Amino acid sequence: MNTYYNEITAKPVNIADGKILYKIPAGAMCANGDLAVVFDNDENGLVIHLSKCDFWKFTAGAHSDGGIKTVGEIRIGNVNLQDYRIQQYFDAGLLDCSFRDVDMQLFVAPENRIYLEIANPAGAPLPTVSVTAPDTCQSINTHSETDGVVCCTRKFDGKEVTTMSAVAVCLRQTESHTADGVVRTRYCVSVVTNFDDENYTAKAHDMVLSCDYDRDKNRTAEKWKTFFSASKVTIQDKQIETFYNASLYHLAGCMGNKGFPPGLFGNFITDDFFPWAGDYHMNYNYEAPYYCIFTSNHPELFDGYMTPINEMREDAKRFANLFGCNGYALPVSFGPMAMDVYSQPDCKEHGILFLGQKSNAAYACVIPLMHWYSTRDKDYAKENYYDFVFGTAAFWEEYLVKEHGKYVIRNDAAHEIPYYRGKKFNALTHIGQIHTVNAINSLGLVKMLFKGVYDMAKELGLNSEKYALWEDINRNLSDFPLFIKNGKLCFRYSRMGIRWRDENTVGLQHIYPASQIGFNSGDKLLKIARNSYFINDRRLDDNGSNSYLPAGARIGVDPAFIMEGIRSNIKEFAMPNKLFRHHGGGIEHLTTVPATINEMLLQSYEGIIRLFPCWDKTSDASFENLRADGAFLVSAKLQNKRISCVSICSLQGNSCKVQDFGFSRIVRAEDKQPVAFTKYGDAVCFETQKDTTYELL
Repeated sequence: MNTYYNEITAKPVNIADGKILYKIPAGAMCANGDLAVVFDNDENGLVIHLSKCDFWKFTAGAHSDGGIKTVGEIRIGNVNLQDYRIQQYFDAGLLDCSFRDVDMQLFVAPENRIYLEIANPAGAPLPTVSVTAPDTCQSINTHSETDGVVCCTRKFDGKEVTTMSAVAVCLRQTESHTADGVVRTRYCVSVVTNFDDENYTAKAHDMVLSCDYDRDKNRTAEKWKTFFSASKVTIQDKQIETFYNASLYHLAGCMGNKGFPPGLFGNFITDDFFPWAGDYHMNYNYEAPYYCIFTSNHPELFDGYMTPINEMREDAKRFANLFGCNGYALPVSFGPMAMDVYSQPDCKEHGILFLGQKSNAAYACVIPLMHWYSTRDKDYAKENYYDFVFGTAAFWEEYLVKEHGKYVIRNDAAHEIPYYRGKKFNALTHIGQIHTVNAINSLGLVKMLFKGVYDMAKELGLNSEKYALWEDINRNLSDFPLFIKNGKLCFRYSRMGIRWRDENTVGLQHIYPASQIGFNSGDKLLKIARNSYFINDRRLDDNGSNSYLPAGARIGVDPAFIMEGIRSNIKEFAMPNKLFRHHGGGIEHLTTVPATINEMLLQSYEGIIRLFPCWDKTSDASFENLRADGAFLVSAKLQNKRISCVSICSLQGNSCKVQDFGFSRIVRAEDKQPVAFTKYGDAVCFETQKDTTYELL
């Protein structure tokens, strides 16, 4: 079975019982990392929505009409949509479409050109192809035709707009010929914003004049072939394996613009009115899509992650000062280029949308710390994220309160405090949240932050004056709060404040993604973690399945329970295009399958590489080039309950520690020379050389 393939056999359904469904598009999709198309239809034929990562309306304020906007549409008329069939080839970046009398191929090339080849019977009416742009949200639009090139532009500018944004969409029919009774017509559509080129209209015009269908089809196929060759997972459940590959494809489809990484809904935008303006929500939503990219060996997808965060640094200093601290603090949300979607004058905390939370910047540090541990790229860290991690630690150095020898977190809510604003807000109703002590998710994030900044600074040779303080915080940060629930000892949401909530997975995020509980944590703590995990079943949580399921792998729950959770998510929420229609956000749920499967097959966050740590040993599986902490690429096979074909490529030459799975020797792959190793309990350690592969036999 080809698990890089998907077939859609019905027109997309976005309305049920006369109501618009939650705005995760259902139609076939194709994207190149910046520019995306989404299939739809109306009474006149095919509608292909165009969206781009960098096309936003920049207006300030949480209740403005700003946010990410749709670019426009390609409309194809004279098409009978009966016998509807669209084949998605993820490893070629290609859509192969067939309808009653018309066939069509479509792909989005790396250079932001969209190509179509439409085939229909000779003598039949030719399909019509046009481009349009919506005029909602006070956009300024133009439409023109010159020398066979149709051009639409859309622009947001004026007194209320803080940064002008504009886009040009050009359409050109490039060729047409008839053979064997079939007319084949090719079209090119280019999409350019003012952030791509200040002369965006001229650039888009030139791009359709210089296009080459066959050249760019080959380039597109090569791009996706290279992408999927970076790693590979093979399991017996081919439905899950297909969703694994499709999820990585869709994530890569919206993570290619380094200046404008994806917000809540990526670049799969079909109108101007997506929830929360499609912004960057920092209390998990923005981070979640990146959970899986490092273990899947796609660190390149991280390249844009820090851009909007670093753009917020001046504001982050101001926010930290509001709480009497130096360093960096972030609100719940913002947009690209430090776009203000957080100002609300009636908010109780300085008129800013904090919703009682101080942990947003610490949460933002989770992903760069994942990058650091999995790549150990010193130059990249110094250039891209060390300053932000260091500044966030500086905030917490001052915000933490030391009481009776322990560092305590006060007035930092575990959950958002809803409607923490306005005259009708009743503080008594939320008194426990407002005056929370030691929220468990914040403890986990701050523990990860100070361990990470200390490890990074030492390896980079920076800020040695802070080491003693960081060591003290790492030793003496408060323990995770506990309580008895359902007769079992469990983690409590906070020491003072909320005890537990049967919703979301906030009470487990110190396990994953904050990586503070795992197989090295000892039997007592693991038992508490498992008790907490099963207080209620959050596998179908609208917000938290993307952390709940990987957390289960981290603490070694029954792999059958986790796999059934993945299948249930597919059954309940998956759509024909392999997106998930949850209500807690958009692209964040694309991480669920790959992040969970990767953690079941390989774990390394505790400094020990563990092979198939949470996998049914009777179910054959294999993986190639999953990435482990310490900058290692690991491959292994499980067959007939036996682990074999284990190889580890060292990218940085670090010491490697591997759980002993029964191997007897280690050799260098290039010359089969034996490598010495030392046993430490149930693990072995050996020294490596950079860019060298080792086999464990």
